[in-house]
Amino acid sequence: MLFKPLALRGVFFVFPNLKESGQPPYGMITDFTTLEPSAIYRLMTQIIIPRPIAWVLSDHGNGTWNLAPFSYFSAVSSQPPLLSLSVGSRKDGSPKDTWTNIEERSHFVLHIPQVKDVAKVLRSAESLAPGQSELETCDLEVVPFDGAPLPRLKGLPLALYCEKEVIHPMGLGKQALILGRILKLYVDQSLIQEPQNSSSMQLDPTLINPLARLGSDAFASINLLPKEDVVPFGA
Repeated sequence: MLFKPLALRGVFFVFPNLKESGQPPYGMITDFTTLEPSAIYRLMTQIIIPRPIAWVLSDHGNGTWNLAPFSYFSAVSSQPPLLSLSVGSRKDGSPKDTWTNIEERSHFVLHIPQVKDVAKVLRSAESLAPGQSELETCDLEVVPFDGAPLPRLKGLPLALYCEKEVIHPMGLGKQALILGRILKLYVDQSLIQEPQNSSSMQLDPTLINPLARLGSDAFASINLLPKEDVVPFGA
């Protein structure tokens, strides 16, 4: 037998028969169906990297704003323009404020934080009492978002005003997949390279300087590949 598997708590260590193959061990296979959610989260956040961060402002309904970061976030489609957020629950099982606010009031503003914002992004992830605003603890201000009923964060160069498309509870109801429809975009003038019109504007990714999430407590910034290194396959 060339391979001799050994199973231990959902992790399969695969050792080749060295006499037959002459190769070093190949690694391990993990069976996700046997793992606890916390273990799956640790693995997924280390594997699916780098992840963009959505810094989401939502309406508490009491005159204050909630702000929270999410790295389970992605574009979904362009027609219609949809994005996705995965939002979890508090330790007591109740939905987090972002989930509640979007479910009850339908709209939110999504920002792309920059590398310089990492400390405040982390601070905004801390648990507060329901209805309390992270803007106070993070020393952040808002400014009007022209044409939108919600404000945007002052000093952030990109903001998307979105409305709830649908919310899909997942698993045992402790997680929700939220699809938001993008209605308006704010872009700071400094990011625009070719400002012919909104439909064809070209943005400078190095000036966007987005903060990216890795596994554990690690973050990253982007580093563009030199154009000469980007050669189409077969060219």
